[in-house]
Amino acid sequence: MSRMNANLAPRSGSVKAPLVYAEAAVPRVRRGRRPASELIAIRARVEALMLQGLRSPAIHRALTGPECPNPIAMSERGVRDHMRAVERSWGERASAATLEADWAKRVAMIDEVSRVALTRSTMHAGSNIGVGYLNTFLKAQERYARLRGLDAPVRQEVTGTDGAAIGLSVVPYPDHPLDHLPPAELAAAYRELAELFEADADEPAAESK
Repeated sequence: MSRMNANLAPRSGSVKAPLVYAEAAVPRVRRGRRPASELIAIRARVEALMLQGLRSPAIHRALTGPECPNPIAMSERGVRDHMRAVERSWGERASAATLEADWAKRVAMIDEVSRVALTRSTMHAGSNIGVGYLNTFLKAQERYARLRGLDAPVRQEVTGTDGAAIGLSVVPYPDHPLDHLPPAELAAAYRELAELFEADADEPAAESK
């Protein structure tokens, strides 16, 4: 029995270990809706790549390729959807209502900076800190007046190089052969042109009959 067991026992070095092939980790396309925070992060990455001038195939490789440190499971169609959303957001930010809201927000921010800077300059009066806050207040007031259009119009004189007068070049009208004809020949040429025009005008009327 012991001899049979000895024959059935594998010899050392005769059994080879199974080969294991390492495959590159490829992110699977995710099904279902992503969380809002993840969508915001992905859209920010897509927008940054769009601002670099990349198109959808290159953006897809940059987000899902093996060279990406944090690959995202997304199809190229999903990338195009994000790109369209980014373009819509650009259009909304460039609308007249958004620009007006941004202008009002900027004016309110400058007004708040002026208030805080004036208060701090009064608290630190007689020191360099107070002087710094006062300069901030003056710059904020200058910016506020510029945004609200409170400054008087500034007259600017436009000159040429080194203050010289602006040179104007007049291009002469090109000569035409008719300009050099005697009056009699010029009149004959105009009569010939008039006859041609009258003949062209009579042709449609004759065809209608």
